[in-house]
Amino acid sequence: MILLTKENLQSFTEYYHGFHDSYITNINYDINHSQIEIYINVYWSGQPTRKEDGSYETNKTKMKMICSGVEQFKNKEIFSWDYISDAFIEYIKIRNKEYICFASDEEEPFVYIVCDSIEYEELKDE
Repeated sequence: MILLTKENLQSFTEYYHGFHDSYITNINYDINHSQIEIYINVYWSGQPTRKEDGSYETNKTKMKMICSGVEQFKNKEIFSWDYISDAFIEYIKIRNKEYICFASDEEEPFVYIVCDSIEYEELKDE
């Protein structure tokens, strides 16, 4: 698993194109460990290539994110047609403590998590 840090956050966001057109497939909340697992079908990753027919090869992948030390968590009912347009992933301060925030959207997120750390990994198809 790779830890998101201030140093790699911008390159992470750019590589995964802000999770544009991606969707969350599963959320597991472990209350005892104050941890949330998010599974995302990522539509755009890396450098897309243009095919002969003019369409783009977007390098689809699946990702698992683990949010540890959860401070705040809100989610609305998620439907199969709810996709992420541009995720909000930033470091924020609450009561003079710094956290990392993951939200499906900056203005009206259907998922909003504030936590101590986020780790991620791409999942290989089995």
